Amino acid sequence: MSESSAYDDVLRALADGDCALVGTDTVVGLAAKPASEGERAIFRLKQRPASQRLPWLISDASLLNVFADDPHGWGKRLSCMLWPGALTLVLPATDEARMLAADSRQTVALRVPDDETCRRLLSDLETPLATTSANLHGLAPATCLADLPENMRSLPGASLLVDSSARPSLPSAIVDCCGPQPRVLREGAIPEQLILTVAVYGDTLGAHPSGDEPPRRPRGDTGMTSCA
Repeated sequence: MSESSAYDDVLRALADGDCALVGTDTVVGLAAKPASEGERAIFRLKQRPASQRLPWLISDASLLNVFADDPHGWGKRLSCMLWPGALTLVLPATDEARMLAADSRQTVALRVPDDETCRRLLSDLETPLATTSANLHGLAPATCLADLPENMRSLPGASLLVDSSARPSLPSAIVDCCGPQPRVLREGAIPEQLILTVAVYGDTLGAHPSGDEPPRRPRGDTGMTSCA
């Protein structure tokens, strides 16, 4: 199958509400439109608890304000400096995000991937994709086709992964931007200190001496801020 045909198969499956394998700038992902049968299938395939909602990939940073509020400005600073990239931002959900998700969620997790094919899919679909790593819940994420569990290898998108090189093994960093200070919930591919420095200094980063220290996460503080 040609690459264009494989891409069309993935695009068609996702548009029809099914789940598919997608390559990203971090690990191999399982993706589906929010609130679709495909999203429900992802939970079954991964054996993932239904209470653990999926983050969304979006095509462009301009969509952050469509699906999320940014009361303290951390989302804008971090997305401007570190998107596209391996950074997931947790922010208060807008009414539009709740309508798309068909639930009453108070927060939404968003990321723009640094992968051209993945962003092309998102642009062609004109919708976010609920996405998670293609692995069984609690096990190491897949970085290539050979790492995938047997129950995922026949999904649309597998042929796009056959000839691709292994992806980085680190998942995206996750940052809670709901509160008065940003909190790194998972360091992932981007170091915590870099994230906090960018959050504090933004595009003025070069004007500050290297000895300036951004705020650090309180010791033992790993939970998610309530944005209700």
